[in-house]
Amino acid sequence: MAIRTGRGYGKIHHPYQELYEGVRPSIQGLRAANFLPVAMLDKLHDDDPIVLLPGTFVGRLNETNGLSATDSFSDAEEAARAVVPAFYGTYKVTYGTHDSDFGTPDIDANGANIVAATEGASTEVVGPVRPLGVLTAPVYSNALKTKYTNYSRDLMPSVLMGNYSVVIPAMTAGEHAIEPGDLVRVGGANALGENWTPLSPNTGVASPGRLIAYDGAVATASYVVGRCIDKYVVGSIAGADNTKVSTLLAAGGTISSQNTDHQFNTLKKVQTVPGLGLSGSGTQGIPAMFEHATIDSADNFYALVIKVDL
Repeated sequence: MAIRTGRGYGKIHHPYQELYEGVRPSIQGLRAANFLPVAMLDKLHDDDPIVLLPGTFVGRLNETNGLSATDSFSDAEEAARAVVPAFYGTYKVTYGTHDSDFGTPDIDANGANIVAATEGASTEVVGPVRPLGVLTAPVYSNALKTKYTNYSRDLMPSVLMGNYSVVIPAMTAGEHAIEPGDLVRVGGANALGENWTPLSPNTGVASPGRLIAYDGAVATASYVVGRCIDKYVVGSIAGADNTKVSTLLAAGGTISSQNTDHQFNTLKKVQTVPGLGLSGSGTQGIPAMFEHATIDSADNFYALVIKVDL
């Protein structure tokens, strides 16, 4: 049976939770890069476009770190304290219908707005980008501020840099392979990575803003962000490898073996309003942030506890 959600009441869930006190230095003027594609719309705030999600490890663009040699953006547009997902190697960005709706500046066209004809993967690449920290709150697009003179929103990202433990869902094959005790770094190899699509991370090591276990290589030492101090199975749901839990739930899947140590098996007894996506019966007993997780070959999905230290 289809459930209609009242406008302005639907919940937005982010793949991130904080555990302990940490450090958030104030970096004045920090903002998301203009060319970043829209990841999702904030249904609680008039469908404002979000370009970076909490739990994404980000870094700064500058002339020697993160710019393509042939990019068509000026330094002022692209590198003025702009943040993007951190990555070892280079990656393309993928534009979709939300970008043509809001007029996201095109990295391939010197800031010209994306239209339907230019949706898809970019020609220009981003990276490598060394990590500065992990985002603690959603970051909104600059597009509306440029489009409407009466639009005002704090667009400065909150970046956590150290002395904190956070919980994130394992969203990629690289994150599935992380074990407690591993040093972890941002994903990527020293080559062109796959296309980056916001909210749908790549399933391999080429996943901007996501993590893999550190291999000890000197070349990647500056991409290390901390250590995994815990990993646990959140639950199980049948599906193809690396499929998102939210996709499987939308297709009618059933979550089994909810983690009893964290009392997820009792959370499903909390009755929530259908259609709002609140943690409880509506999420089959898992905290809603874990709908962003993907399953491994055994149909399990995981939580990673990362001690951030940059």
